[in-house]
Amino acid sequence: MVDKKEKNKDTEAQILDAARKVFVRKGYDGARMQEIANEAGMNKALLHYYFRSKDKLFDQIFKEAFSNFWPSIEVFVSQKDARVKDLIKVVVNNYVDLLVKMPFLPAFVVGEINRSPERMEELILSTGINPGKVIEIIKKSIENGEMVRMDPRELIINIIGLSVFPFLSRPLLSRMFWESQEKYMEFLESRRDSIYDFICRSVLTEFNK
Repeated sequence: MVDKKEKNKDTEAQILDAARKVFVRKGYDGARMQEIANEAGMNKALLHYYFRSKDKLFDQIFKEAFSNFWPSIEVFVSQKDARVKDLIKVVVNNYVDLLVKMPFLPAFVVGEINRSPERMEELILSTGINPGKVIEIIKKSIENGEMVRMDPRELIINIIGLSVFPFLSRPLLSRMFWESQEKYMEFLESRRDSIYDFICRSVLTEFNK
């Protein structure tokens, strides 16, 4: 006999998987609860029983995505001998991995930042992300001469900008320069090496691959 708690978990997982697919196809604004219910193979009333609104549903997906994103970075930043060169690689790789799985995420985040920056900050910090640890590694690299002098926040913003903007502008750039969105997504997935090289050449005093 199936345990009720296990059944609830399976149903929640089924809903979240369906929601991700609909968000990828339609974006956050275009997604509808009815379409998510249809994708999950259930009626809308059952969907609302588990997740009362699209916001609640997306918050859960967002937290899960970033909860997976941060731990692999935290393992690195917790090392005493962590170097900024390796930090750049691990952050870029994790951003690209996350956005390939959730290409609708940047548009949602930008919309929420404009609508409610306080909510967005609370949502991000609730996933365990700790920018202070990243800043400390950057400061240490500047002090020991490994990196040019700059505001550590500049490096963080540059990494985010170079990683996120191509996904945010996907509908336009894929039409202008690629045969299809699929080809453009292949390009974005392969772009992580050029982002890493570009940033390292910009901020490191010496750079050898």
